[in-house]
Order: sequence, then structure tokens, then C-alpha cells
Amino acid sequence: MYTRILKTVSLLMVSMVLSVNALAAGADRPKDETGPVETGPVKAAKESNAFDDFLDDETLLGGKFTTWVEFASDYVFRGESETNDGKIPSLKAAITWSHPSGFYLGYYGANNLFPGNDAAHNNPHINALWGPYAGYSVKDIAGSGINYNGMFFQYIYPGSRDSNYLEMFNYLDTQIGNLNLKFEYSPTITDWFGVKGLQSHNVAILPSYALPHKFVVSGGVGYQFFNNHGPNLDANGNGKEELNWVHWNIGVSRKMFGYNVDLRYHDTNIKEGHHDFYGFSSNHQIVDSRYVFSLSRSF
Repeated sequence: MYTRILKTVSLLMVSMVLSVNALAAGADRPKDETGPVETGPVKAAKESNAFDDFLDDETLLGGKFTTWVEFASDYVFRGESETNDGKIPSLKAAITWSHPSGFYLGYYGANNLFPGNDAAHNNPHINALWGPYAGYSVKDIAGSGINYNGMFFQYIYPGSRDSNYLEMFNYLDTQIGNLNLKFEYSPTITDWFGVKGLQSHNVAILPSYALPHKFVVSGGVGYQFFNNHGPNLDANGNGKEELNWVHWNIGVSRKMFGYNVDLRYHDTNIKEGHHDFYGFSSNHQIVDSRYVFSLSRSF
């Protein structure tokens, strides 16, 4: 009889010890966890998967990245060749982060070549342009069908830092059937090419029209003008500053095999001997008429 009593007491004591240990282990576990505590390789694997998921996600802070590249026979900006009359082909690239709110950030880069005084008549200090940009776009303002895109771009010339400047691009456009009408006004925020007191302004109309078979004809007419509050810039000595110019272009484009293919004609009204920036025999070639062929792609 005593033996049975001792066995019963022993079993009760073992059960109590096991219950206490189980409660103690449960107290160390977070209240919202029902499974075993993950440690060691299991925990490391889950953390690694979370890191992979972060890198594999197509969005960052709610926005998405896009990349644009272009290869062209020349780089023409407002009628001016940025590759010294197409001496070298043009390669441009940009990467942009865009948020659904309309805000975007990016970085742009391109090669270039300006006229100069070295043995090849090039400027040895300027062979590239790059810089950051930030902007905001909004579609169908107040139900008007008018869209707006505004962007600040910082021009950086790595071999000629004194030439750096900041410009603000402003575009309004609207779609009328197959016709898109775009208007531009772009002033410099800092001195144009670092020339003290010189402010640049560009106004332009930039229409495009959708043709059959997905071809698009587009062009533009712009007026580049300046307000000079700095040094006298009468470089040709004719007693007046001739700084402004008209530029225009027209071309046709179509998406082919995943690339945008564009053939375009550019010209200006700048005459040799009659312009204080580009009227000289050493640099007038960069504002002559020209055809430019380009291939570009976004991804």
C-alpha cells in the first residue's frame, strides 16, 4: 500500500516539474508567436529572403526606375551641334525614378565636343555633359486636357566647372485628335555658361502629328534670347550685341524592333559674321543646317 502511495506522489511531482518548465519556456516566447522560436540558420534564411525581396522589388519608396539611351549621328541642342559639327557620334543616357504623385528625380549624361583652339580645333576641356534633374508632371489640369511638366536640370561640364549652370524647363501640352501641341519656356536660374550677369531664355512651339502605320512627324520652332546685365559681349566689334537666334527642326520617327528611329533636319538663322557667339569661321559650322539620325530606347 505504501509503495502505491509513493509511486503516485512521485508521478505527481514529475508532472508538476514538467508543467513549470513548460510555463517558463512559454514566458520567454513573444505572446503573438505560437510556433517554436526561430534561431540560427532558419532565422538567417528568412532574413536573407527578405533582403532578396527588397532588391527584387520593382519599386523604391513607391516609385519606379526607367532608363533611356540614345545613339545618334550628332547631338543638336536648340540648333547647335554639341559634337563640333558631328565630328563624333553622340551617346546619351538617363536614369529616372518616378513617383505616382508626379514627382521624379534622375541623372543624365552625354558626350560632347565644342570648338576650340587645340590642334584639331576642339575645346580640350569640354568633352562631356552630365548632371542631376528633378521635376514634377501633372496630367489633365482641372479637367482642361492640358498637361504640365517642369524640371530643374544642373548642367555639369567636368572639364570646365566654371561653365556649369542651372536651367528650368517648363512644358505645357494638349492632345487634339492626332495632333499634340507642346509649348516650352525655359529660363536659366544661374548665369548661362557661367558668364556673369547673362540670363538665357528659350521659348518654343513643338507640335507632333500621328500618321498612319504608327509614324509620327514632329518638329519645333524656338527663339533663344538673352538678358545681359554683365560684361559687354560685342565679340565681332560691330557696335551691338548679337546674341539671340531662331532655331527649328522637323523630322519623322517610328518605333521599330523595340527602338525609336528618328530622322531629323535642324537649322538656325545665324549668319557667319553676324553673331557674337557663333558667327565666326572657327565655330559657325556648329549652327549650320544638318540632318541627324538617331536610335533610342527606354526600359
